[in-house]
Amino acid sequence: MGTLKTARHRGAAVALLLPVLIGTAGCGAGEKAPAGEAVYGQPLAEQFQAATDATRGAGTAAFVSTLTYGAAGGDAVQATRGSQDYGRGTSRADVALDAPRTFPEGTLELLRGAAPEGGQVLATADDDVYVRHAGSAWLKYTPEAVSKFGEATGDVAGHAAGDAAPYSGTLADLVPRTIPREAPERRADGSRVYRVDLLPEVAGELLPRHLRGAGDAWGTESVGLTVKLDADGRLASASADLAPVLAALHDQGMLAEVKRLRAAYELTAFGEPVKGPFDDEEPVEDAAEVLAPVATLKAGRCAATGGTGLGTEEIVRPVDCGDRHDIRVLGQVEVDRAFSGNRDLGNGDRYGKEECGRVDTAAPKDWRRGGRYADGFHMRGQSEVTVSVAMDGEPGNGTETTVTGSYTCFLTVAR
Repeated sequence: MGTLKTARHRGAAVALLLPVLIGTAGCGAGEKAPAGEAVYGQPLAEQFQAATDATRGAGTAAFVSTLTYGAAGGDAVQATRGSQDYGRGTSRADVALDAPRTFPEGTLELLRGAAPEGGQVLATADDDVYVRHAGSAWLKYTPEAVSKFGEATGDVAGHAAGDAAPYSGTLADLVPRTIPREAPERRADGSRVYRVDLLPEVAGELLPRHLRGAGDAWGTESVGLTVKLDADGRLASASADLAPVLAALHDQGMLAEVKRLRAAYELTAFGEPVKGPFDDEEPVEDAAEVLAPVATLKAGRCAATGGTGLGTEEIVRPVDCGDRHDIRVLGQVEVDRAFSGNRDLGNGDRYGKEECGRVDTAAPKDWRRGGRYADGFHMRGQSEVTVSVAMDGEPGNGTETTVTGSYTCFLTVAR
């Protein structure tokens, strides 16, 4: 009887437990993975790429990106503040350069090339970048416009939507290009902080185009990058001390008065609604149609350099000389000279200046009447110096140095 009773008891126990076990299994299948598991559950080397995916998965975010140039007279900060819609591939941001009056004026003028005085607004929509300055119409840079104008559009084109974010040209682009080697520091709130190294030439991509002059002389010292991911594995912030980049610039004779250079990036307001990059009724102009290389303008033409977002005189907006403008073209000149022997000419700018002096002298005198233009002239262009050595025994045997180039000569409006 005891054995039989035990058998019934065991059978009853199985019958009662079975539904409970099934219920537990069903609940487990429907549970969400722990916060950040999609990132922190990956191998360490893959966590930054996973974090980029998690950040995009948030849908939207607000961001602040800064470049800080520290000098004896204080800090000049180029700040970009805006919002991004990852799903639509759009963004809008205000770009401004703020500096104290004690900041070195010559250096500040150089920095204004990438963030004109008064600030500007940039918007992106997939491959297109829009620029607006002082309430003007939006100026649209399509891939076709970028192809037409070339490297001069680098500071604008570099912000087009990329793999990491709808607004490119920030530390967010560089994070997935690095691989963490050491386990991160885990904070009480579930966030994690990583410390990785960047090659100086890669970190140099954060600089405006006209400051990337170090070429192959970036040096070997790595740039320290600190990356913080939030509890959900999304990119929360990144910062880098760009001292090795600054040292390379100093070696090239650039930014001598800048003693500190830092970059920072912060994301907030994940998933919150954001406005579109611009209203449909706002006027938009195609940069390819309203701008032109200054090297294509004929003598006497006038042009405005502001509002292009490029910070350069290479690409300008041709306008009537009765309208507001910055420059008046004196002419286009060519340099083509040859000298016997191996000459250390450096470049042909001195010869370009001579040619520009000739067209300035020949320009109509009424252009300068009334003091509208500043004294002297400016020029823009480039030249190439080559040294050739003839083979022994050939006619004209000997070494020859030649300099060739093209320059645009122009007047600037007096300030």
